[in-house]
Amino acid sequence: MKSILRIIVFAPLALLFLFFAMANRAPVQVFIDPLPGGDATGPSFEAPLYLVVLASIALGVLAGGLSSWVAHGRYRRAARTARADAKVARTEAEQLRGQALASLSPDPASGGRALRRNG
Repeated sequence: MKSILRIIVFAPLALLFLFFAMANRAPVQVFIDPLPGGDATGPSFEAPLYLVVLASIALGVLAGGLSSWVAHGRYRRAARTARADAKVARTEAEQLRGQALASLSPDPASGGRALRRNG
């Protein structure tokens, strides 16, 4: 089911990128200087338009993922602490369960008779 859904989503998306790249092959001048002078002679390079657009999209996705990962750091830290606390509590519960079962089991010296409590 997942593979069919992937094909349904990614095949048209791949075709869309392919058609976009085929339609926008013309080279464009990309300036690196954010504040160029009137003649725009700052550092620049030429690249096909589709490459510039797709690289911008990829950088945007990476920047968004990184910012989301950084923003959720406190929740990952809290989850890590909770897992450690749960592990300690589980270990303590197992030890207490073992002690409780040991105190309920019959004493081997009494010949298998159960212990009586004086009330």
